[in-house]
Amino acid sequence: MKDTWDKLMDLREHPELADTPGYELETLLREGDPVMGFLLLAGHPDFEPPKDWWDALRRRADLPWARLLAARPQFEEHCFWESVSRGELVTLAFLAPELFARRFPEGRWHDLYAFLTPLELAGVLRDAPQAAEVFDMEDVREKLAPDRWLAVLADRPELEKHFDWSSVENRPSVYWDTLLRRQPQFADHCDFAQLRSFQIRRILLRQPRLRDRCDWSRLTPGDREKLEAKGIRP
Repeated sequence: MKDTWDKLMDLREHPELADTPGYELETLLREGDPVMGFLLLAGHPDFEPPKDWWDALRRRADLPWARLLAARPQFEEHCFWESVSRGELVTLAFLAPELFARRFPEGRWHDLYAFLTPLELAGVLRDAPQAAEVFDMEDVREKLAPDRWLAVLADRPELEKHFDWSSVENRPSVYWDTLLRRQPQFADHCDFAQLRSFQIRRILLRQPRLRDRCDWSRLTPGDREKLEAKGIRP
């Protein structure tokens, strides 16, 4: 049986399922991850959550307000600005500059940039890759660890031109599977002999074309069994 997360993912791809048995929108929004709820609402303008759903999020500082408001500016009335993170505010300045200027007429994203954590900076690049055209990318390269770059490239492969692959080649990373599941074209930069069993399984379940690159001796019996159940073998 699918859990709430999976059903919210289904609705992002198939909004026509909303309010069919098992896919009651109000129930899924109440029970599901609010971040997933935000992403769902951003992509489907016909969806309208109950007002108390917004109220329950008042203290959440981890919500993707920039993506939501850029896509659905009418939801501004539900935004608790005191809880919006500085990373989201910088992202909003790029995704919805008119809204940012109206809300913060004396503010500039430059004033917040210096205070962004590496995680927030990576989030801005992921959600607003156009920021790379005005950021000091030398400074960004110093602030972002190579592993963090792999996570950014998983969503924004076009930012590869700003990344030095030599910083990650021939070394393990917990983000190789995140990257290669989405961007298999970067496989030449990965030393597959250093991948852990779960990483190999996750990559091959999404990208079986990479099977010949993997060191199958590193697989646990359980991971090999899961792959073979999907018809993926050496």
